[in-house]
Amino acid sequence: MRHPTPPSIDPTTSGAARQWIWPLLGLVLIGYGLLAFNSGTTLSPVTSRTDNGAEVTSYILKQTNQGIDMTGTEEVRQAMPAWVNLMARLSSGDYAYGDDGLQETEVYYFSMSETRRTVLSTHMMLGLVLMTAGFLQFWPAFRRRFRKAHRVVGVVYVLAAFASMTLSGIHLVNSGIANTYNTFVFHVGLWIMLVGVVVSVSMAGLALLRKDIARHMGWQALGFGFLMTAPLQRIDWLALSTIAGDASFNEMNILVNTILFVQASLAGYWLFRVNRSSSPLRASATLALAPLSLATQRIGYVLLAALALVWLTPAMTLNSLADMPVVSRMIPAAPLSWLSAVVDGGVLVLFALALEVLMLAAWTELASLRNGINERSMATHLTSISAVIVAAISLHWAYQLGMPNHSRSLAGGGFALLGLLLIFFMLQKTRAQRQGARGKAVEWLQFLLLSATSPALILINLWLLDVTSAVPPLYLAEGAGYELATIGAVFTPVLIGFLLSVYSAETERYRIS
Repeated sequence: MRHPTPPSIDPTTSGAARQWIWPLLGLVLIGYGLLAFNSGTTLSPVTSRTDNGAEVTSYILKQTNQGIDMTGTEEVRQAMPAWVNLMARLSSGDYAYGDDGLQETEVYYFSMSETRRTVLSTHMMLGLVLMTAGFLQFWPAFRRRFRKAHRVVGVVYVLAAFASMTLSGIHLVNSGIANTYNTFVFHVGLWIMLVGVVVSVSMAGLALLRKDIARHMGWQALGFGFLMTAPLQRIDWLALSTIAGDASFNEMNILVNTILFVQASLAGYWLFRVNRSSSPLRASATLALAPLSLATQRIGYVLLAALALVWLTPAMTLNSLADMPVVSRMIPAAPLSWLSAVVDGGVLVLFALALEVLMLAAWTELASLRNGINERSMATHLTSISAVIVAAISLHWAYQLGMPNHSRSLAGGGFALLGLLLIFFMLQKTRAQRQGARGKAVEWLQFLLLSATSPALILINLWLLDVTSAVPPLYLAEGAGYELATIGAVFTPVLIGFLLSVYSAETERYRIS
């Protein structure tokens, strides 16, 4: 009798972790789903516990602004979602219910017509369906043991996803930018999430029709990652509320905006990778990486060198970032002054040089791995050393800039995230190489190389937003352009790295079903 090839065990889920990770993940996702359902029932004109929600929420805001702690009062139990009330207990009533937070949005929600409240509340309540069905879809043991149930739950998940995104789109169109919480940046983020879910779930469906289960799983994992922006955002809000100090909710939310899509993409990648590695290896599972041609390598060097010059040129020729016209136009004066005082001088030159070395060395190492050269080379050492230098400078700048606030805008959030990502990807790549997992090393190296382009992408994004006038002047003065440029520059490389992994040679080694 021929025995099936046993599943490959991914070190990310080995040992005792496999015993508790899925129950814990299910608890978190379904727990959030219940909180989302509670938010929907609190707002819905059918199930709301108050008939005058707009007046009650306005009263909560007014009392809070007068210094009265509304935490635990009958008014907040009637009109406020459970998770906001939990945040008030973790921080303070002023943090949760004050005017520099969510409260004005809650007032607007209750001021909407009953039809629009029904649309938004139904979208919220569908969160319970999406989180429960999504968890079951990506639980490897459930997928293997209950194939028919997996398909039925998959249909429910897809229908709920399209319904939820349709309702979200209706709400966004009717509310517009001004009535969306945190205005422009959050409004754009919601549209990115909506489009990301619709495109990912649609691509997953097309892959399923082609019986390409690996790509079906990958696109579904990406789509669920976009949906996980909702629970991750609430987790971030709750966690940061405990350390906010004198900062307001909206100031801490600048940090959440910076990290959210990266968190969601990496969560989706983790789900894909764990499910991929829980599948059996193919009978002939030899890694077959397509080599990079000499022409491709040369084009890569030219493009990366050009990206490096985006930072190296101003670092070598200008006194500070503020001297760059696009930077001075797109970043408000107060945060630009603070940023220029920190990101300046000889350290900026070292940062730009280390970035160039990192990108070129990582590309050389990637070409070597793709061409079958497994031993550690000079490029490998240069990649690690330059990644550490760039990350160290980024984290140093992040520390000097401090936490986000209204006067400093992003402050050190973007640099902190860049530094942490570079260290994480570098360590994961090194670990894979030491384990002899060349395919996984290639995937992590791609993440590292792509993330090294983030600083250049910030300046490029600023230029694109400037020439297209994509950010209205009102929101540009609030720092929305700078936020969007940074968020996009750090998120896009991680997203591309995810998609490259879905279509990678490493994925082809597994018989995914």
